[in-house]
Amino acid sequence: MKKKSSMNYLDVIAWIKAHGEELKGASIQNVYYNGDLLWMKLKPKGLGTTILVAEPGRRMHYTTQSLQAPERLHPFAGGIRKYAKGGRITNIETIGYDRVVKIEISRGGESYYLIVELVPRGIIAFTDKSMKILYANEYKEMRDRRIKRNENYVPPPGPSFDPFNDLDDLGTRIKKGKDVVRGLIIGQKLPADVAEEVLFRAGIEKNKKVKEVNDDELNKIKEKIREVYEESLQGRGYIYLKGNEYFSVEPFKSRLLLSEGMEEKEREINEALDEYFANVKAEEVEEEVEERIEREVERLKKSLEKQRKLAQEYQRLAQEYQELASLIASHYAEVMEVLSKEKEKRVKVNVGGKEVEIPKNVSLDEYIRQLFAKSKEYEKKYKRALKAAEELERELENVKEKVLEEIAKEKAKVRKKDWYEKYHWLITSSGFLAIGGRDASQNESIVRRYLEDEDIFLHAEVQGAPAVVLKVEGKDVAERDLWEAAHLTACYSKAWKDERGSVDVFYVKGSQVSKSPPSGQYVAKGAFIIRGKREYVRNVPLRLGIGVEIKEGFPRIIVGPPELVEERSLVYAILAPGDLDKRKVATKLKKLWTNKLKEPQLKGIVEGIKEDEIMLRIPGKARILRVALGRLPQTSPLQTHSYKGSPGPQ
Repeated sequence: MKKKSSMNYLDVIAWIKAHGEELKGASIQNVYYNGDLLWMKLKPKGLGTTILVAEPGRRMHYTTQSLQAPERLHPFAGGIRKYAKGGRITNIETIGYDRVVKIEISRGGESYYLIVELVPRGIIAFTDKSMKILYANEYKEMRDRRIKRNENYVPPPGPSFDPFNDLDDLGTRIKKGKDVVRGLIIGQKLPADVAEEVLFRAGIEKNKKVKEVNDDELNKIKEKIREVYEESLQGRGYIYLKGNEYFSVEPFKSRLLLSEGMEEKEREINEALDEYFANVKAEEVEEEVEERIEREVERLKKSLEKQRKLAQEYQRLAQEYQELASLIASHYAEVMEVLSKEKEKRVKVNVGGKEVEIPKNVSLDEYIRQLFAKSKEYEKKYKRALKAAEELERELENVKEKVLEEIAKEKAKVRKKDWYEKYHWLITSSGFLAIGGRDASQNESIVRRYLEDEDIFLHAEVQGAPAVVLKVEGKDVAERDLWEAAHLTACYSKAWKDERGSVDVFYVKGSQVSKSPPSGQYVAKGAFIIRGKREYVRNVPLRLGIGVEIKEGFPRIIVGPPELVEERSLVYAILAPGDLDKRKVATKLKKLWTNKLKEPQLKGIVEGIKEDEIMLRIPGKARILRVALGRLPQTSPLQTHSYKGSPGPQ
């Protein structure tokens, strides 16, 4: 089985089954395109802002990656915005039985379609309700169709039947292949990985000749096709790793890949797709960087060889002119005597047993001076060439560091975010996850979705603070964990804007929090009723640690009490309320962090982090109190930093 490079038809219908309904009614806040990816910022009903990403020929799913909007609006995105921004998604389906997704968008009483082709050499098209192409990411003419503005959209040729549910003619269709696996792929149109899984489950050799397949085996194949299909509609995703390499992602548990000793990670289907393709992209980036560096190494080696040869030649010439000048000078009288008798313009003279040709158009003294001058000139050229060669040698030695720096920088750009990163968050010393709302809507969502009776609810004693949920699930909580979680609600509260020095934070069990007010009263959005006794964390200082940690090989920004952040960071800073706006603080932090680090790879890690990611973790206008190296090892930056305890609900 080959490594998976794109979603197949089963992946697509599995994702639509899991997320299609929630997508219906989602408002379209914005659209972006960077020449590679199209992404839409959506607001599905009951969910926060969500990013739907589409990469033609490869994938379509929600993403938690940090995608940087291009500095200049791409005409393709601009065209879609003109008709779709502010509209709503009303339907999503495949066209026929292939990897072509049609998203219906309504705005102002008009309907449009966004068509995403995940087949090889696929495109993305935006059409009107009659399927006339208004915009496409690529206009081209192919053997069986053409993508051209103002022409009707024609999908790529695909199966005319449902490969998972139309199984009556399976016996006839598989005869199109030389063996049973190719029969399933070519005749029944099953994705290759699905065909191999079906045969493995059926206990049939994939290379078995079709004519040798009996009726019982044919029925077994049908049974396993249905089995894999049904499993794929359960909303789960499975990532498979071959060593450290991301090898495949499936909507079913692959018994075949497990039998080959691959590591399995189970996720929700969208999380699996997002994690898999983010890492595949990172691996591709690494390969691209390595190839680029290899070309640079070859160029440097050729330049170095040329400089070394040049240096040797200059050294030889300098020595030759030096020896010739010294030889003539040491036999000055003899040479003058010979020259006085000859009338030719150039005279060959035997000097110390060596025949030398000497011009007569300049004096012998001048000629000797010229020879010494040429010797000095070539000596200088030799030294310059030698210096250039030494610089090339140093550059060659630094190539490995450049590779690491470039890879680190690129990996930072494709980092997959965990589900909780849409909120204010930190992980305490004991490994408990604390999440807080960025606004009233998120406060409401966090309490409704994640607060359980045995968890802990924290809130700063100030109007305008995040509701923070500490996910402890009934386990014992140390005072230190409460202190750390309290920083989340304190530092992101209105107290920061008011430039207070500290604030008190109360906490209660989840069972004490309610949205049900006493009769005749009203509870505003993002507000809650607290019943029973409150406990307090007093005088929580408005001092926020912010730093760069490494998680599963990727850098991310963490916050918390300075001592917690210092423990887990490569480099960090301490912030306090101030008068510098968030953007300027983020820019300054990135520069200060980069300058603080010595290793090129570490510098690359920080340089690859988007300023928007840093800015998102800054509470408001601030001042930087301190910048320092953290305690995460400075020599092995791409290690995984792990915590004990649960990361919270998935």
